Amino acid sequence: MDRKIVVRALSCLVMAGMLFGLSGCGKDEDGDKDKDSGKPAADIVNGSFEAQHESGQWVGWTRSGSSFNVRGLSDKTEINGVPMEKDGTFFFCGTAADNPAMKGTLTSDVFTLGGNGFITFKMGGGKNTEKVYVEFFEEGNETAIAKVTNTDCDGIFITDHLITKVVDLSGYVGKNIYIKVTDNDDGQEFSYVNLDAFKVLTNEEEVKAAEADYKRQIEAYGEKPFEEDETSTTIKNGGFETGDLTGWKILEGTAFSNAGVVPTSQMYWGDRSVYGEGGFYLDGSNNGAILESMTGAIRSTKFTLAGDGYISFMIGAGNQKCYVAVCDGNTDEELIKVENTYFSDPALALTLLRVYVDASEYKGRVLYLKVVDANDGGGFAFMNVDDFRVSMTLDEVAALEIEQLDKIKAETYNSASYDDLTTLLNYYNNYPYPVPLAALVMNSYIQHRVVDCGTVDLTSFLAQAKASYGDTEVTDFEIIKVAFNGEEYTDGFASFDMGAPGCYDVTYGVSHEGKTVESHFTVVAMADHNSVANGGFESGNLAGWTVLNDKWSYVEGQATGVISAENYWGEALPYNQAGNYHLDGWNNGLEEGDTWAVRSTNFTLAGSGFISVRMGGHAAAVRVYKADGTEVGHYTQNRFSDVNFPSLAAGGSWADMGTYVIDLSAYLGEELYLELCDEQADGWAHAFFDEVVTYYEEVPDYANNADTVPDGGTGEEVAIPWQLAE
Repeated sequence: MDRKIVVRALSCLVMAGMLFGLSGCGKDEDGDKDKDSGKPAADIVNGSFEAQHESGQWVGWTRSGSSFNVRGLSDKTEINGVPMEKDGTFFFCGTAADNPAMKGTLTSDVFTLGGNGFITFKMGGGKNTEKVYVEFFEEGNETAIAKVTNTDCDGIFITDHLITKVVDLSGYVGKNIYIKVTDNDDGQEFSYVNLDAFKVLTNEEEVKAAEADYKRQIEAYGEKPFEEDETSTTIKNGGFETGDLTGWKILEGTAFSNAGVVPTSQMYWGDRSVYGEGGFYLDGSNNGAILESMTGAIRSTKFTLAGDGYISFMIGAGNQKCYVAVCDGNTDEELIKVENTYFSDPALALTLLRVYVDASEYKGRVLYLKVVDANDGGGFAFMNVDDFRVSMTLDEVAALEIEQLDKIKAETYNSASYDDLTTLLNYYNNYPYPVPLAALVMNSYIQHRVVDCGTVDLTSFLAQAKASYGDTEVTDFEIIKVAFNGEEYTDGFASFDMGAPGCYDVTYGVSHEGKTVESHFTVVAMADHNSVANGGFESGNLAGWTVLNDKWSYVEGQATGVISAENYWGEALPYNQAGNYHLDGWNNGLEEGDTWAVRSTNFTLAGSGFISVRMGGHAAAVRVYKADGTEVGHYTQNRFSDVNFPSLAAGGSWADMGTYVIDLSAYLGEELYLELCDEQADGWAHAFFDEVVTYYEEVPDYANNADTVPDGGTGEEVAIPWQLAE
């Protein structure tokens, strides 16, 4: 009678079945030597998934269902932020194969078990041990002789890691064996399996080596011992500079794990910086590698609050039901709760923002800090945090305020898609600091101007600017320079020649106590009134346009929303931007469901009486009014089509703008103005605008004109025809 198959104990750790799903493509030097004879192979065929596959079939394995597609063959060294200790060049990656919710099986070719009967392999993922497992069968017998599940995958510390497994099948040496991997998990949380290195061992030394490898991996990747000293006035690893969650204790859930501790140099959305502190920070999304639906909480080591009782840290994302709490170390009561009230999508979506907390009433108490993500699916349902500092004195707070502000002032990187650095500087210039900021700060800014071409006294605009140094008001502003058409001018500002039409960039500033602060405003000089001011947004801002929404975001006193990006998202979808800038509905600080409008300057309709506007997005519309406010036209964007992503050529249309020609000839000679609007829409409620042209001498040939853009994903040219707006 065959003896009972057991999974070998490893240093008091019971190697109970640990297997999830398997799929692979590998090459074994001797594995297929008996293939042509019809005899079982002498070893596991393609156990390390190195063999090339053909026609969607694995070498040495047979798949059923959809889980184990050959697309899962991966040569990556890291998956979802964790290292993959693969064997050779390739391994099977469950996330690369197909949607994690798919199910199926993968069955090896039959082989004759040799060596000493021990089999080792590597496995990652497969958190649900009831639905994902590896079984071993003797040919002709439908009862498994061994079953392995991935009990090491806790979804927090050990996740996708390829962990070594050892199975004792020594009672079946000489028998014909096959392996079957099952994935019946249609969920989302590690509902797939990573596999590699199925091997038959030959001697006791190889078994011990595999067992030692398992122990090493558990010690390296598993939860570390949590040690704390509540008499300490500081916390451990407040900036996550160990590169993991050392010093932090998982309280519940799977939202926070070592996979979320990432370098501060890591970009999000392709070109966005988090502007974090030090080398690492905790990212609750890790560029989508961590599901937003995951929830959980972690806490710091306990500490006794000292100094003047101040705490500071950085926080990002966490739009809803996410917060940092200062908790009583004895009762666990949440004493102070801090949410990311400055969250703004996309201006400050994931960006880390420093906050200061006055906890002085709890001085001398034992406390800890808790990070909570209770959002299981709302927008930005995760938290980014960094650089927790506790027991700060007021002097330390004052120094950090200046240090943080100066750091952002000195930053040189700024994304092409969003003016995030300017928005971030505005945040630090206007934060309600606990210690009056010992820095020169501009409090009121000069607004953009529209003037007729001629001589302009720029110094007359300075009265609008205000600044302060601590509690001291500073007023001695001056014009520093004017830039126009590639030239710079440094004098004559009291009577400055703006005879040439266009956008003049004016730099002004003020100095105090050896410090200087500067800002900009635009003067749009108009030669006639047949066109709207800054119709193409080529000033790089909303000069000439009036915002008609009180929730719109402002930076240095100026409305945001104008950007220079020519495309968006990883598929490089085109905006069809004319010139260098356009008005982008993602960049005004408003939520998707909000509506908004910007109003142009008045213009006198002349020429043919036709005008044109580029607009895109499901919610875009143009309204035309007489100068007295009487509406004479309402035109909506009609190209939006959320199909065949990301191809415009295949009929899709998202933020791409098309040129709409509008016949207003019935109002020739009248004074009009436009409103570019984001109106209510069901789903994808965004609006984008560019190139407002209000003068055509002749009727534009809209039937034969088109804008050419590179198609999303492929980059091949695709035409966006002009059309007559209805």
